[in-house]
Amino acid sequence: MNSYARFLAILILLVSCSQKEVNNTADKVFLNGKIYTLNQDDPWAESVAISDNKIVFVGSTKEAESFIGEKTELLDLDGKTILPGFVSAHDHLIASAWTSAGVQIYNAKDKEEALKMIKDYAEANPDRKVIQGIGWDKNMLKGLPTAKDLDAVVPDRPAFILDNTIHDGWLNTAALKAANITKETPDLVPGVTYWVRDEKGNPTGIAIEIQWFGAFGKIAWDPELMIRESAEDLYTLAASNGTTTFLCPGIVTPNIKDVHDGMENDFMVAMDMLREWEKKGILKMRTVAAPMFKSATGDPQKFVDFGAKMKDRYNSDQLLVNSLKIHPEGNTVAGTAPHLSPYQGTTDNYGSFNVEPEVTMAIVTKAADADLDVMIHTDGDRSSRAAIDAILAARQNHPDNRSALHHAIYVHPEDQIRVIENRIPVNATPNFYNTFGGGDQDNLRIRGEEQVNSSLGRYPHFARNGVPVSISADVPSTPSGMQGPLFVVQCAVTGKDASDPEAKAFPENRTPMTLEEAIRAVTIDAAWQLRMEDKVGSIEVGKYADLVILEKNPFDVDPLRIKDIKIISTIMDGNYTFKNKN
Repeated sequence: MNSYARFLAILILLVSCSQKEVNNTADKVFLNGKIYTLNQDDPWAESVAISDNKIVFVGSTKEAESFIGEKTELLDLDGKTILPGFVSAHDHLIASAWTSAGVQIYNAKDKEEALKMIKDYAEANPDRKVIQGIGWDKNMLKGLPTAKDLDAVVPDRPAFILDNTIHDGWLNTAALKAANITKETPDLVPGVTYWVRDEKGNPTGIAIEIQWFGAFGKIAWDPELMIRESAEDLYTLAASNGTTTFLCPGIVTPNIKDVHDGMENDFMVAMDMLREWEKKGILKMRTVAAPMFKSATGDPQKFVDFGAKMKDRYNSDQLLVNSLKIHPEGNTVAGTAPHLSPYQGTTDNYGSFNVEPEVTMAIVTKAADADLDVMIHTDGDRSSRAAIDAILAARQNHPDNRSALHHAIYVHPEDQIRVIENRIPVNATPNFYNTFGGGDQDNLRIRGEEQVNSSLGRYPHFARNGVPVSISADVPSTPSGMQGPLFVVQCAVTGKDASDPEAKAFPENRTPMTLEEAIRAVTIDAAWQLRMEDKVGSIEVGKYADLVILEKNPFDVDPLRIKDIKIISTIMDGNYTFKNKN
């Protein structure tokens, strides 16, 4: 080799080494931590390195040193914990904050205290044209209230006070008049979605199972403003709780029952806004959004066609549509969810469907043909059975269909076997099965101890038997203060409502989730349900840099204190979406 060739070879080697060093230099390196990776082959590590928006190294602190360059941001974790960014597979975080505006009466002890709280709020806000609030339940009020009760404290303007699930509304006389609600106003689905009426047929002021949406839409709905304000608030909140990815199973607006016009229009308003945020780099969470079917008269094919159109339009790793949502029944504690046996104290009340099983079957199978999964809201054991039937039918031609039971509040023991044998995904909200909001009293009253023990909230049993289970808060059906995945994890591993220090476990015969199962349910198993397990949900080289840094290790904390673990920071796509300033 002549001198020139030798010089050229050395030059190429030097450039190659230099390039390798540049390529190995990370943007961020976190050292000396307790990193729970959710990678079963390597569950714990000390350090992680990020370049651009991807994880490039997971391992020991010593090995991580080779990824440190002059411009690398270093953070010595000093024993703090990193988990994969939390994944919520069921929270309505895009547009639902409007439902929880106003006075919060969750903690009222009785009707008298609730009314005083509403009165004080109305007097403190004389310029509000409509008084809103949320948080009542029948146990607190000793039965259903009336418009006249509310008139006594808000006589001069419309008032909407929602129950603690947002399914039922309490309106005063001014609100009924403003929305032109009269004796002649039809119920959307008699016995399921309806106005409570007196013996003469006049509405009393209580709207069951979102019957109040139409009235609110006439009086107070402003989609451009309310959707934006809601998303700004709830995305910021969820990021501060460590959430980096979530499924919005239906964008909650007053138009969701108008499945082919109102729902579609509001869905596109919200998604176009989020796409603008994505383009600007200010979208704080990966968002999987699902159009919702909550109509007794909608057309299945038209609904699926809309979902397919949205899937083509929104298909990035930060903003996507890959699923649909069906809400086939009413509220389980209102005595309207479909069951295989009568409600306690009756011989002929089996509940009823808002979306009949044959419609659910049509949507799920047609959606599978369009490469869309379907999340099916299931309260009663009869609606759970119908959902399982539809999912298994879809899998005949599409074995990897990941349509799921969402809530699975009651699942008959025979159907529990089908869920396990077929690994049908389940999403659960732990506070739907415990004492939160008097749920223990309601469930014992309407279904009885035997069915509560055998069929209510069986998600830990499913997880123990290999079913992919996710857990989440379902805001706004629980207060936004409960959105935090660590709050949800605490509820799941204790069987108790984490918002009540005096809460008892319910049902008493339950074995709760293990901590390992619960963390999987807010990370990798939730990601699997959203078809994102190859991108997020665990800390592995090549996955997106979605991380949450915790002050303490959940495995070292009293289970009753998990929700109190401080979030130090949240990182989505390699960028901080939250930093704790304290």
